[in-house]
Amino acid sequence: MEESKSLVQKDESLPFRLMDALDDSLIIAELEGRMPEILTYHFSDKGQEVWGLSKAGVDEATAELSKQGEVIREMELNFTDGKDEAFFNVKAARYVISKNGQEVLLDTKFGTKRQSKKTASGKDNTFWYEQGSIKACRNASMRLIPKTIVQAVIENAKQKGKVKEVKEPEPEKVQPEYSANYLVEVIKHMDGAKNFHELRNSFTKHSAEWKSNLLPADFIRAIEYKDALKKKLEEVK
Repeated sequence: MEESKSLVQKDESLPFRLMDALDDSLIIAELEGRMPEILTYHFSDKGQEVWGLSKAGVDEATAELSKQGEVIREMELNFTDGKDEAFFNVKAARYVISKNGQEVLLDTKFGTKRQSKKTASGKDNTFWYEQGSIKACRNASMRLIPKTIVQAVIENAKQKGKVKEVKEPEPEKVQPEYSANYLVEVIKHMDGAKNFHELRNSFTKHSAEWKSNLLPADFIRAIEYKDALKKKLEEVK
C-alpha cells in the first residue's frame, strides 16, 4: 500500500465524524430492506489519501475472510442508556475453522460507540439503538479484520464505483438581515477604540470572524468605517 494512503481506525476528526453519520443512513437503508451501495469512504486530509470501510464494507470484508477459513462472531453487546445519548460496547471474536469443522479461537476485540438519540436536525432519532449497536459491532469486527482484506475490499469498491467521497458541508450563507445587524455590532465595537493603535489591533484580531459573519458588501463597509475612524483618531492625536 502506498505511503500516502492509510486505513480508518479513529473517528475523532470531522471527516471521520462525517463518515460515521453517513453510515447512519446506510444502516437505516439496510433496515428498510434497501441494499447499501457504498462499501468505502474516501477523503483527503492534508495531502494524505484516507480510505475507510462503511458498515456494508465491513460486512463484505468479513465475508471475504470467511472464504479463507476464518470467521468473526459478535459475542456480547452491552449498552448504557443516557438521556440524550447511549454508549455501546461489543465483544467480537475471530475463529479459524479446521477442515473437520472445529473452531479455534484466535483473538477477541471490543468495539465501542457513543450514539446520539437526536438527528442532526435535532429531531428524535427512532433508530438510535439499531445504529449504535450495529456501529459498535462494526468497530469490533474492524479491529479483527486483517489489513490485507480491508485493502482488497477498498480496491474492489474502487473498481465497482462503490466509493463515497467525504466532504465537509458547505458553510451556511449569511442572511442579509443578520449581516446588517452584525454590522451594527461591529461598528459599535470599533467605536469603543480609544486610539488608532487600539482600533488597528482590534480589527486585525477580529477581521476573520467579522468577515465570516458579514456579507461581502457589509464587510467592505466595515473596512471603510474603520479607515474613516482611523483618520479621525489620528487627527485627535
